[in-house]
Amino acid sequence: MLNYDILIVGAGPAGSSAASEAAKYGAKVLLIEKKKIIGEPVQCAEFIPKLILSEVEISRDSIVQEIKGMRTHLPNGECVESYSPGYMLNRSIFDKELAMKAADSGVEVRINTLCSSKKKEKIFINKNGREIDVTAKVIIGADGPKSTVGKWINSVNRDFIIGMQYSVPLVSSLDFTEVYFDQDFFGGYGWLFPKGKSANVGVGIKYNSITKTDKSLSSILKKFVKVLEEDGKVKNSPFLITSGLIPVGGPLNTVKDNIMLVGDAAGQTHPITGGGIAQAVICGKIAGKIAACAIQKEDIEMLIDYEKEWKDIFGKELERAHTKRCFLESNWDKLDSIVKKCWTVFREYYYE
Repeated sequence: MLNYDILIVGAGPAGSSAASEAAKYGAKVLLIEKKKIIGEPVQCAEFIPKLILSEVEISRDSIVQEIKGMRTHLPNGECVESYSPGYMLNRSIFDKELAMKAADSGVEVRINTLCSSKKKEKIFINKNGREIDVTAKVIIGADGPKSTVGKWINSVNRDFIIGMQYSVPLVSSLDFTEVYFDQDFFGGYGWLFPKGKSANVGVGIKYNSITKTDKSLSSILKKFVKVLEEDGKVKNSPFLITSGLIPVGGPLNTVKDNIMLVGDAAGQTHPITGGGIAQAVICGKIAGKIAACAIQKEDIEMLIDYEKEWKDIFGKELERAHTKRCFLESNWDKLDSIVKKCWTVFREYYYE
């Protein structure tokens, strides 16, 4: 049996950030990741706002290009430019670097390793069919939208956007991200996010709406790429296809007993934009620090401070975004008239 202070499940931005911070405060940490290669396949549009630079050092290797702002395309044909500075990442490199930082801090990192079950104080992890017993004083679930750890405390995401994305060549370089609202993209939107000579082009649609229409997500995305090709923005020759779920139901309960949730597993993704990298890194760092301090002081009840602290930072905005999402979905047939009330670049989003 292997004994640790903290077991962290999932080596994405949330898990690796939590691991580094916990190790910095002296905890013995095991970080496990089910994928064979950390950060792959990429299931993300890969944009981060500049504000994250105050929380995490990002290497030049993981930045593909700088972004000046966003163009929002409304259903009536209007295009609105906004100042939204940030960066397009190579998420594969970004995730690997965060995990390497954790390893350099003394964290034990195991890839291709599943967290299979929990029985009382024992957690069972599985690598290549070999089951290993682990004990940990604190468990941090950073294992994504369908979190195994979240199920242990009955705190699970139930509301999702399903996204599908192509990598396609650009006709010419861009320094703005572009977002498109359309009746076909129920509960979500289409995006064109430039990455040097190529772009991430995708659509996100409410998960349960796909079963209620005769249109497949793939056909909707192909139609969208065709429109962008006709507009002279991209070449219709996809060379990479990815898909994934984005939790949009708002924050979950993130602490129970000795278990904490971070990132997508915690519902910390923005319910309107679907963005979650900044929250994952910041909340991960908070979780790691508080978990380590709770162990040092032998006071597991301190873990609730994590929920208080991250909600002080993000709670109000995530709750507002969830309210806006409910309004958006229930009034989708009036998309032309309500989109400015429900998208974050518009003044109406904050004051109506």
